[in-house]
Amino acid sequence: MRRKNEMRLIKKYQNRRLYDTATSTYIILEDIKQIIVEGDMVQVIDVKTGAEVTRSVLLQIILEEEVNGVPMFSNEFLFQIIRFYGKSFQSSLSPFLEQGVDLFKKMQKQFYEQIRDSYGKERLPSGAGLWSEFMSQQGPQLEGMIKDYVQNNTNAFLKVQEQLQKQTENVFNYLPFPFNLTDKK
Repeated sequence: MRRKNEMRLIKKYQNRRLYDTATSTYIILEDIKQIIVEGDMVQVIDVKTGAEVTRSVLLQIILEEEVNGVPMFSNEFLFQIIRFYGKSFQSSLSPFLEQGVDLFKKMQKQFYEQIRDSYGKERLPSGAGLWSEFMSQQGPQLEGMIKDYVQNNTNAFLKVQEQLQKQTENVFNYLPFPFNLTDKK
């Protein structure tokens, strides 16, 4: 019997086929999505090169969900993400976004615990239906709270980055260089 939250090795072949070593079967992206939804992690290895290609496969799954399902990301959000690429603070964005997702997961877990305590385990309504009902009633308010939280933290993050950039520029202005980079001779 398999344990939950285990790492599943997926082999990716030249012909783009994916092979799940845990079940010894060929699978598709939808199967990998289901593996992740059920709580397992995956590691995808390109058989020919030996390179890990997990990120590209996960991004493919997200792309399919965004194109074929109900999009999670607004165009504005995607524009902002693209604008962060190549900036000096690009690497700082990932932990920031992960904290936002962790906050949402904690709020969802707390919600389920409160409902379980109110109803008891025996009479607990289904999780998906319960969450949908809660979101239809409280969604706009919750969305506003999360948006405010993210916006406030984003603004603070950008201010810190701006201050660091100014401090760096000030340091370089005082360093003696043997030549002036702006002078053309």
